[in-house]
Amino acid sequence: MSSSFDARDHGGESGGGPAPPRDAPAARPTAGDEALWRLHHRMLAEGAQPFATVDAERRLDYVNGAFCELLGFSPEELLGMSVLELTAPEFRAATLESHERVLAEGRATILKRYRRKDGREVPVELLIDAVRDDRGGVIGFFAFVTEVSQRIQAEAALVSSERRIRAIFEGIHDAVFVHDQDGRVLDANPAAAELLGYGLDELIGMEVGRIDQAEFAAGFRSRLDRALRDGLSTCEAAYRTKAGQTIPVEVATSTVDFDGQTAVLAIIRDVTDRIALDRTRRRFAEVQMRSAQALEAKNRELSRSEERYRRLTEGSLDAIVVTDGAARILLFNPSAEAVFGYEARGVLGEPLGLLIPSTTPAAEGGEEGEGGEGEGFDLASILNKTVELSGRRKGGAAFPIEMSLSSVEAEGRIEYVASIRDQTERQRMRAMLAHTDKLASIGLLSAGVAHEINNPLSYVGNNLAVLRRDAKGLLEMLDEAWRIGEAVQDVRPAEFARIREIAEEIDWPYIRENLEPMIDRTLEGVRRVASIVQKMRGLARTSRPKWERTSLPDLLDAALEMTRNRLRRDRIEVAVQTGGVDRIECVPSDISQVLLNLVINALQAVEAAGRSDGGRIEVAARRLDDSWVEISIADNGEGIPREDLDRLFDPFFTTKPVGEGTGLGLAISHGIITGHGGRIEVESEPGRGSRFRILLPQAGDRAEP
Repeated sequence: MSSSFDARDHGGESGGGPAPPRDAPAARPTAGDEALWRLHHRMLAEGAQPFATVDAERRLDYVNGAFCELLGFSPEELLGMSVLELTAPEFRAATLESHERVLAEGRATILKRYRRKDGREVPVELLIDAVRDDRGGVIGFFAFVTEVSQRIQAEAALVSSERRIRAIFEGIHDAVFVHDQDGRVLDANPAAAELLGYGLDELIGMEVGRIDQAEFAAGFRSRLDRALRDGLSTCEAAYRTKAGQTIPVEVATSTVDFDGQTAVLAIIRDVTDRIALDRTRRRFAEVQMRSAQALEAKNRELSRSEERYRRLTEGSLDAIVVTDGAARILLFNPSAEAVFGYEARGVLGEPLGLLIPSTTPAAEGGEEGEGGEGEGFDLASILNKTVELSGRRKGGAAFPIEMSLSSVEAEGRIEYVASIRDQTERQRMRAMLAHTDKLASIGLLSAGVAHEINNPLSYVGNNLAVLRRDAKGLLEMLDEAWRIGEAVQDVRPAEFARIREIAEEIDWPYIRENLEPMIDRTLEGVRRVASIVQKMRGLARTSRPKWERTSLPDLLDAALEMTRNRLRRDRIEVAVQTGGVDRIECVPSDISQVLLNLVINALQAVEAAGRSDGGRIEVAARRLDDSWVEISIADNGEGIPREDLDRLFDPFFTTKPVGEGTGLGLAISHGIITGHGGRIEVESEPGRGSRFRILLPQAGDRAEP
């Protein structure tokens, strides 16, 4: 199929402006053709349907008013603009592919997003065809554009509605299934499977005759006809379960449209209890009525009381746990589920020690309570008090809590009401604030020490430089004096013998060979000390944190410089590959601290592995895209046990031996990185090493919208 379009100005009606001249001249139209062409052109130029054409270079050469209004540009701004500039970046490849389909197949349809002049994106559907010259050659494309925002919203609403309906279908307590007019089950809910004892996969496709009792199955066709005629029907029946049990049920049917066919929706309710109740009522009608009236009154009162109680407990942001006098759980509100990780049904009736081990009384014989956290205590000892304890989540992880305990009397029994708050975040902040204060003090001390060291270090460095310069001339003078002495030793033998004696005493050959190298090595040592002092002054920041574009290689060099002697001593090889990432946006002192922490951790992990070849640490950086930079530090040390990975960034948690770690380094590093809007991840395999990945957002590198 081929199409053509010529937007050349006929009588001045150009809509979006005159199109560029085509290669082949058009045939001279008749008066009737001219009038028809003007009508069509007016419909395109003034109609409500957005329309545009592009040349072979995919630049707009004709736009109508509706197209301009859709995108918020004037015709002059649009003409000559590449259609790819208007297209959202993620749809540009699809746009080019649609043009190729037009060339191959003659026409194409595409859904994509245009970017308006004000920066907003608008979803559109394009019907694209080729613009051809008089010889049939393709010289561009034209497209009818339809704005589809409402259609997309409607489709999303439809999907959401279908999900809600499915959730209701599967969550309803009554058994529900849908069958076709031949009696074959098309769909069923979990309640139907539970009632009949079949799996859902067994129910779907089964004929209802296998479920209906024989007498009820015989009337299937008449009930179907009545349902199709009246739309709704209700009856009582008997169903057979998979185990062969007969269940009396109440069935309500209606017709529904299911995948394009008229089907029957059946809602089934087990009425076994109702029938038993009716039988009892027939025998004890009067007694049952009085009991029912009394029960109804009590139920209403109880329902009102329970409703108030439920709203109070479920609406509380604190975890509410109610126990009996023996500390067995009676109530567990939604906030408690969120804090401890258990569902209410999983803990009701269990001892409170499951959640708070220290509340388990010590067993006879002096044994400790559950959890091995020391001797337990009676709840009455903390009644009407607020105490800090240790809780235990479902996975076994301990965490700090604050608990306020009160008591109430219910039906003559004492019940305890515990209001519990998770203190994990509060303690994390306390630890970080304390550590920050320590770091600030250490930083000030480091700055003072660095300043005091720097002054005499300057004198030493300058004097060594002068000594090195003068030593060279001194050695040359002494060599010349030695040669002269050898030449006149026959004349002054006693003096020359004294010179030789002094040379042997001071080991003149050794001094001559090693004095300059010794001075050079001393100068190198002074330079290294000066470099370390400079790094200490850089880490001792006392000013307010400030985001800067800073050199990543300098940050890495500062972290490695502080550990270089230890790395060299333990023969640990360090490989650094920045991957072209030169500068990053961050708070330099904070990121320098994170890198130093991770390098020290990697060094200690390699040392702990005890490798005969020393070990290896790899530091790498790369730019993931315009918005993110990744920095990774990997080692071939002893690795981290899998069970410790989830707690690795918790305050005070450490895998190091007692006395070698505070458990705050990674917690503070995690806080710094998240404060930058990034994240820190870890991969580890015991015996093979670990890799820490820092991902930092780079807002300044993002393109402007």
